Amino acid sequence: MKRLLIYSILIIAFANCQRTNNAYKLSIEEWQQERLNNLVREDGWATLAGLFPLKDGEQYFGSSQSLTVRFPAFAPDTIGSFHVSNDSVWMTAPAEKGVMINGVTVTKILLVPASDLQVCTLGRSQWFVIQRGSRFLIRLRDTQHPARTALTHIPYYPIDENWKLTATFHPYETPKSLALPNALDMIINNESPGYLKFSYHGEEFQMLTLEEGDELFLLFYDQTSGVETYGGGRYLYADKPVAGETTVLDFNKAYSPPCAFTEFATCLLPPQENRYPFAITAGEKDPHFLH
Repeated sequence: MKRLLIYSILIIAFANCQRTNNAYKLSIEEWQQERLNNLVREDGWATLAGLFPLKDGEQYFGSSQSLTVRFPAFAPDTIGSFHVSNDSVWMTAPAEKGVMINGVTVTKILLVPASDLQVCTLGRSQWFVIQRGSRFLIRLRDTQHPARTALTHIPYYPIDENWKLTATFHPYETPKSLALPNALDMIINNESPGYLKFSYHGEEFQMLTLEEGDELFLLFYDQTSGVETYGGGRYLYADKPVAGETTVLDFNKAYSPPCAFTEFATCLLPPQENRYPFAITAGEKDPHFLH
């Protein structure tokens, strides 16, 4: 009787463990599907069709070969002009061109500075201003970009709960400046709130962090980088704990930066301090999308 009771307890424990594992696997699969959906939605990274640096003064834009800011061939020959002066960017376009923002036709508008992102639309084109350091650039989307239908799958390592690592947060007394390179060969200054300390196979490692709301934004290289995963490293988010408390580094949610999917992104690259001498065989693999 005692042996039967022990056997029943083991069966129940095993069943509970299986349910927990299945629930975790399902949660990661749902995260993977949401990740794909976000990439190919109308304002996703797969829609990017151009990135155009602006200079001081006036420059005209459209698809004409003679223009400074040359959009792809699906855009009209000449749409209007951008004017950069004193840290501001204005756009002017004739009313008959039909450029719209939030469903309203615009002829002259201040794009930067503005309280909200001003997204201009014309046919299948959407464009807006981004700023990197002291530079202004026009980012162009194509809502009919072939990548939206071509990108149907992202390769992943098998889901493995062993890659959920516990890390302790060590904040700095005051945020430290962290200079990171980006895909435009610029150095961008960021603020780091602190670092995480975690163990892997009995050895301790640190990871410098950035902060986004209630989360820590992490950029890292490992020995899969440029081999099985994207050469520019991978990204990961983790909940931000208070000083001395722990968070979870779930590398099953490690993902490729936008530059793995488009040449028109301006991705930050990981700091050299976040380069690890082991292979993190979890999360997203290189999609080989640009090839």
